[in-house]
Amino acid sequence: MSLLLSYEDLEKNENFTVVEVCFYTDSYIDWHIPNAIMLPWRLLRHPIKRDFASKEDLESGLGSVGVSNEDRLVLYSDLNNRYAFYAFWVLKAFGHKELYVLNGGKTLWEVKGLPKEREMRRRATTKYEANTPDWSDRVMVWEILKRLKEADGFQLLDVRYREEYYGDVGTSPEHPNEESQTTGHIPGAINVPWNVFFDEVTEELIPPNRLNLKIEKTDTVVYCRTGARASLVWFYLKYLLGFPRVRLYDGSWAEWGNMVGVPVER
Repeated sequence: MSLLLSYEDLEKNENFTVVEVCFYTDSYIDWHIPNAIMLPWRLLRHPIKRDFASKEDLESGLGSVGVSNEDRLVLYSDLNNRYAFYAFWVLKAFGHKELYVLNGGKTLWEVKGLPKEREMRRRATTKYEANTPDWSDRVMVWEILKRLKEADGFQLLDVRYREEYYGDVGTSPEHPNEESQTTGHIPGAINVPWNVFFDEVTEELIPPNRLNLKIEKTDTVVYCRTGARASLVWFYLKYLLGFPRVRLYDGSWAEWGNMVGVPVER
């Protein structure tokens, strides 16, 4: 089965646990897919520093919303489905066995006029057991700094909007109050805006045979502003295009654009 599910796949099979990954909980409260449970994005994050939850905190957070190790999770979100892909990336690292993303997310569901509900779905708490995280699909800033000086390097994709890449703005229009100290991009990065990967109306991922990408299937690192948009591209390159090695720099421009002394291009 594909890791990217259609709404028809969801309607045919009742053995999924549907999860709305919420950046803003108002999204779920306003309406959600019938029987979906809410997973606030903060439960995947470290409570103090900018990092992900520890193994113990993740276990506590997932258990508190009733997610079990056996659940076949289908993730979706609003905001172009970006937090569904980001949650997929995180939960994959912590070893959840069955993970899927609902193609098109909340937008497609609304475009299709499919059933909605407002009832808060609450499941009994569970004892969730995560693996020690495998961060092999993650890149930290010091590796990028080191490899920028090497001749072989790697393919670095900046998937922010073109205005961000060229340095005209310091953040995306969705987060206007989160400007970085500097604007531009990491030296050598290629700009492939994330929104070319999905339909602008339905927000479904565009089939690979309709997407004319001029990038090589080589060691690839993707980044955006905080890693959420880049997680969609990571998923696309890894699971739809079969890139042999693609990793996410989740520090992204929020980190790079606020660091002292790092190189910047415009």
